[in-house]
Amino acid sequence: MIKQYKSPVERLRKPISALVAASLIAAALFTVPAGFQSNFSELLEYLGFSFLIIAGLGRVWCLIYIAGRKDHELCQEGPYSLCRNPLYLFSFIGVLGICLALQSLLLTVIMACIFNAYYTYVIRSEEARLSLLFGQEYLDYRRSTPRLMPAFSGYRQGQPNIRISTPALERGLREVFWFFAAIVMIDAIELIHEHGSLIAITLPF
Repeated sequence: MIKQYKSPVERLRKPISALVAASLIAAALFTVPAGFQSNFSELLEYLGFSFLIIAGLGRVWCLIYIAGRKDHELCQEGPYSLCRNPLYLFSFIGVLGICLALQSLLLTVIMACIFNAYYTYVIRSEEARLSLLFGQEYLDYRRSTPRLMPAFSGYRQGQPNIRISTPALERGLREVFWFFAAIVMIDAIELIHEHGSLIAITLPF
């Protein structure tokens, strides 16, 4: 199998994600939504925390199947039988979770648009590379499995024993950590706004 190098879109994924995350933190610190801490906003916060937990656990589930196998063999079991990009799906759920936990529907809409706009290009770039790596096997997988929206009817359980790369798993778990750390950070930001420690702009929603 010939090694296929990642495109610039793929290589820049993590730096761009870090930049967007920093921008989101700044927005969380210096803005508050209208109706902050109302009953409806509190409901959004709890919903967001639930999304973050789902995102973190979902990414761990994906790592069990993909850690150490990526670009070496085509994973089509477990979460990868539901859709072709379950890691990105759970990342998207996590992004929505952060914005909802910040009680801001406006930030939720903005971040959803940014995520979809950029990751559409990332996924297309990956698809082109995987087509070259795995040939007809990937084309068959692509035809039978949706890109992002899971199809639960196609679920296939993995083998009882899967070899996992410890370094790859550890790298993935470090990324998962930030979804759970976000819960603590959001609570801290909420306390900052409660005490009026920073001057914040009120968003329309």
